[in-house]
Amino acid sequence: MAEHNKIIIVGAGITGLTAATSLAMRGHKVLLLEKNATCGGLVNSFTREGFLFDGGIRAVENAGMIKPMLAELQIDLQLLPSYVSLGIENKIINANSSDSLGAYEKLLKELYPESTLDVEKVIKVIGKFDTYMKVLFGGDSPFFKDAKRDLRYYLTTFIIWFFRFLATGAAIMRMQMPMEKFLSQLLQDKALIDIISQHFFKKTPAFFAMSYFSLYPDYHYPKGGVGRIPSALKERLIEIGSEVRTGTEVVQVDALNKLLIDSNGNEYTYDKLIWCADLKHLYRNISIEDFPEAQKALIIEEQKRILASRGAESVFTLFMAVDLPPEYFARISEGHFFYTPSRKGLGELHRSELSALLADWDHLSRERFYTWLEAFCRLNTYEISLPVLNDPDAAPEGKSGLIVSFLFDYELTRRIEADGWYGEFEQRIRAMMVDTLTQSVYHELKEHILFSFTASPLSIERGVNSSEGAIVGWSFEQAIPIDAGMLNMKKAVLTTMPDLYRAGQWTASPAGLPTCIMTAKMAADLVHAELS
Repeated sequence: MAEHNKIIIVGAGITGLTAATSLAMRGHKVLLLEKNATCGGLVNSFTREGFLFDGGIRAVENAGMIKPMLAELQIDLQLLPSYVSLGIENKIINANSSDSLGAYEKLLKELYPESTLDVEKVIKVIGKFDTYMKVLFGGDSPFFKDAKRDLRYYLTTFIIWFFRFLATGAAIMRMQMPMEKFLSQLLQDKALIDIISQHFFKKTPAFFAMSYFSLYPDYHYPKGGVGRIPSALKERLIEIGSEVRTGTEVVQVDALNKLLIDSNGNEYTYDKLIWCADLKHLYRNISIEDFPEAQKALIIEEQKRILASRGAESVFTLFMAVDLPPEYFARISEGHFFYTPSRKGLGELHRSELSALLADWDHLSRERFYTWLEAFCRLNTYEISLPVLNDPDAAPEGKSGLIVSFLFDYELTRRIEADGWYGEFEQRIRAMMVDTLTQSVYHELKEHILFSFTASPLSIERGVNSSEGAIVGWSFEQAIPIDAGMLNMKKAVLTTMPDLYRAGQWTASPAGLPTCIMTAKMAADLVHAELS
């Protein structure tokens, strides 16, 4: 006999945990199902030999949302500032205040003296988007305000914020063109275009890329690692009487009869379902045969769009423990460091040259591939996280842990593994990354590594069940299969199936942590309204 629950949520990442806790706080009993043994998804931390590492995101961007969400759910969690540095070759600046944009302009002019006018153009655009971001995220978001409890807020502050939001949102939505196209229309210097754009996923919307500099001062690091947020949400959820069932993978969804079946054959019925896991997994395992033909046609159309779409670029990550003290790294940068070893930029390495490698894969020599990979490692932009510079307890005394990553193509990794030489590749790319950083910014690094290990796009896909190892949902290189944007995000949580809602990184784009939290709250609000 099937177990019945009024509300079931599938996927205990940050989205599912937020939606579940929001509903539980309003008196609903929720069953949260999670495939993995632990919760958190891409928001996770772990320790190895006394070193704390973050396995997904490296810090959280408050965006006027994280702190209000924690306060609304009555979760007391210490958020430490996570300061950011930007560096190219031997020039490094801190990006922790409004004054940082001037330092960034100076840095770029020193590196590209022949492109002074180009630098001034791009700095002007970034400054404009700094104003936009202050409207959107400069204060606490209204998403976690209660109309009855916070009536004064809604009669005063909210009205002003709402009209500013509409005007700002409209301006931003006009900047939907890919960042590379926008920059190529604005600037002449191709290397400068690369240095700015290679921080981001291919064809990231210009509004997202141009606004990011303003968000660096808004980064925070939870005491004990980013994984403390999902841990605290899970603890709160259980405390108020709901259930989290891990190690439970949903393998069949009968949408008409509101029935779920897990990999052990257990059956669950529901009144309301919020799907917070990978959308491809839902649409691969959905049963719709008994729907009326007209409704079935709509579901099939949506199913085809979603299954034909791909996740955005993934990342390759090198984790290292070193017997160098935190002070060594603190003299170079803050704890969150975006570093590019060469002002030259990637050029076509990650675009046409990568496409050519994949097209010629069956005839490709290892020598040609490794020549490409060496240049890719040498010219790329690295995201480097040093948890110990945010949280002194993140490493044994006198030692440090580093998390070093760059954007990497899923298909490339998949083919290497399929051809049986992933182990060789992993050793070579690890050595190339270490050599690049030792020769450029951390001159003592190579001789002080205690241990290291890596994670690839395949690791992410298998570890958290995220299609193509994506960390920000759908690829920007094709049409997003969900019809929703910043000004109509509520459409993102609706599906063509009765009482089945969706939330998380696969429901809107771009999809960072704030999007996951917003869609979680929207889905929870809809379910609450319909059950009240």
